[in-house]
Amino acid sequence: MYELTPVRDDLSLCFRMEGDAAERHGSIGCLRADFGSDGCGFWTTWFDYQKHLKKPAFMREFDEVINYLRNDGQEPPFASRRNLEAFCAATSGMKAPERGGGYMVRTQDYSYYFRCKPSQGDYNIYCFSYDNSFLLPELAGQHELPNKCFSTLPSTGERVLIWRGQSGYERFDTGTTSRAALRMEVDMDNARWGVTRAQEEAMLAGSMFGWGVPAAKPWRYEQDGTPRNPPKKDVQER
Repeated sequence: MYELTPVRDDLSLCFRMEGDAAERHGSIGCLRADFGSDGCGFWTTWFDYQKHLKKPAFMREFDEVINYLRNDGQEPPFASRRNLEAFCAATSGMKAPERGGGYMVRTQDYSYYFRCKPSQGDYNIYCFSYDNSFLLPELAGQHELPNKCFSTLPSTGERVLIWRGQSGYERFDTGTTSRAALRMEVDMDNARWGVTRAQEEAMLAGSMFGWGVPAAKPWRYEQDGTPRNPPKKDVQER
């Protein structure tokens, strides 16, 4: 049901992220675990990174993933230190010297990146969890601002052209006056350039209010361009 696959490209997802990097990747939190002195226990500590993303649906699925990797199959990799050692030896993912191997599980809504080191005296597993509504656009490069895009002015519906880093906009008259038709033109032309609605809204905010404001960050928007709820300040569990 849940298969651990080797991480082959970006091992940084198997380590803690902070600040903007945590926001744009949708970092939820981390589970740290070890198998204890006998190699068969499962002692864990959870750390919140963005508590507002730790929703009930995530918590239910996270428990399912961990329990599956501990209990299901002939030799589940998280059943014991010996099982984890055998699993790591049989797979070939990206390795970080002295830091163990990297593996992942991806579901429809969440991604789980594991850093595993099956040696006694160390923490054996770190699991870093991510919200896919942030992570997948980030991995696709959609959290970067494009060089240019079209948009419509909120006040008039007028079509405009926006350049990254420049204040204001250029009017772009196509002879169309209907707000709905202008919106359709903008969506079609931005799609040809590979510009998402979230990127467009961030570009519009940057051109109007400055390129350093939070609203000029594409990951602050849903896929349809509506603003996400701003994250609250979290207190990390100790």
